[in-house]
Amino acid sequence: MSTRTAGTARSARTPRTRAPELVGRRWVGTDGRVLRLADLRGRFVLLDFWTSCCVNCLHVLSELRDLEERWAAELVVVGVHSPKFPHEAEPDVLDDAVRRYEVHHPVLDDADMATWQAYAARAWPTLVLVDPTGYVVASLSGEGHAHGLDALLTELVAEHDERGTLVRGERLFTPLPRRRRTTACVTPAALSSCPSASAAGSSSRTPGTTASRCSTTTSPCCGPSARGPAASSTATPRPRPSRSRRACACCPTTWPRAWVSTSSSRTARTTPSAASGSGAAPPAW
Repeated sequence: MSTRTAGTARSARTPRTRAPELVGRRWVGTDGRVLRLADLRGRFVLLDFWTSCCVNCLHVLSELRDLEERWAAELVVVGVHSPKFPHEAEPDVLDDAVRRYEVHHPVLDDADMATWQAYAARAWPTLVLVDPTGYVVASLSGEGHAHGLDALLTELVAEHDERGTLVRGERLFTPLPRRRRTTACVTPAALSSCPSASAAGSSSRTPGTTASRCSTTTSPCCGPSARGPAASSTATPRPRPSRSRRACACCPTTWPRAWVSTSSSRTARTTPSAASGSGAAPPAW
């Protein structure tokens, strides 16, 4: 270990303070299990206070992956999601963030900022290292501390290994199930499974006419199951904005495909007379 790295590791240490308990609304990535610091006794615990809309927090998530791999048996990384904005406190927002950013460690949903306040965190992100005996040994704010933490762990693991207080174990994480999404008929798979589209065929549409709705409740595209209980086959169709302004035969769109022409650099709208020969005005996007 170099002199500079050793100095960084020593300066990261804080006076011995008993780590407060982890309190939050729920746990993510533990298969419903509630984690307590007593359950993690014997291993190092790195608390990562983060929030899903903080770019610095996302950088720290990437920095910690190498640390998790190297010290997988000695270290348990626990994310503490303390929301900065109201919408970040929604459970679905946190679940989607864990999937999107490939977070492979347990995350505490600290919606009420209880654990944030108990550890006196002041900035996103904040990293707190707890030793195998349950004491806080380091507290760091910001990003770029992965190398310093690695040097500190090298020193502390040897100390606790010599004392016999270190207990090695496996990584604690249960992947979240994939979120089921209901989408419109915009993919070939959805289009082929749509009964209205397979019966009429998307190519049989006449420009300027309104397409029919799906009549089945099990349709993955435009049926009542996808549009909600308020959907009705007699409802007035409303154009839905789309990047290409195209849809399958069962989607309730009223504009013809000829109203959209693709140029070399951007999508441009053409006039109705040039596109379809009709005098109808194109819909307002």
